Amino acid sequence: MINIDKLYDLMSDKGFQEPRTGNLFFPAYIYTYAPENEYAMREQINLLIEKLKRPNHYLDSLVINIYHEVIEYLKDITFAGQSLFDQVIEKEKEDPQDALQWIREEINHGEFYEQFEKKVKSHFQSNEDQRVYLILHGFGSSFPYLRASEFLKRTERLIKEFKIIVFYPGEYTESKYSLFGLLNDDNMYRANNLNRQLGETIE
Repeated sequence: MINIDKLYDLMSDKGFQEPRTGNLFFPAYIYTYAPENEYAMREQINLLIEKLKRPNHYLDSLVINIYHEVIEYLKDITFAGQSLFDQVIEKEKEDPQDALQWIREEINHGEFYEQFEKKVKSHFQSNEDQRVYLILHGFGSSFPYLRASEFLKRTERLIKEFKIIVFYPGEYTESKYSLFGLLNDDNMYRANNLNRQLGETIE
């Protein structure tokens, strides 16, 4: 049974909310959990957000499912009257590997990250008094199109403005993160591991 009361206690602490506390140069925090608990974790994230919104905190955190962002981005791009998303679906029937490469190229050429940054900055500019957390999940669903390590590297400018909490279906062992406990995610060694900070282990 997943229970993130400890995480709520930490995130509701005013000292932790300050972006300049913790790792001064990379205030990104990763909370790992067993992949089979994905749906239970989504429910817990919703409960966490509702508790943070209560009158004694007034923390309106921005929660983003990265997988949904990728799908929305692909649907927004159109060629010859057809969305890129629909074209990719057709391509997958003929050549799944080519379709995978196509999606990766579209995501990584830059516009996806620019659109993401605009969305985040727009939210926090309209909620300046409550600017604390950007909460991200959906990286398990986004694989193999998008890796958490690549995402954090490409959005490092945002990470310096406020704390980012990443919910990650995998493991943290020997100072390394591995998606599903199998696939190493490079370049995330600087991120703070919340499980270790809370004295937790993956069940």
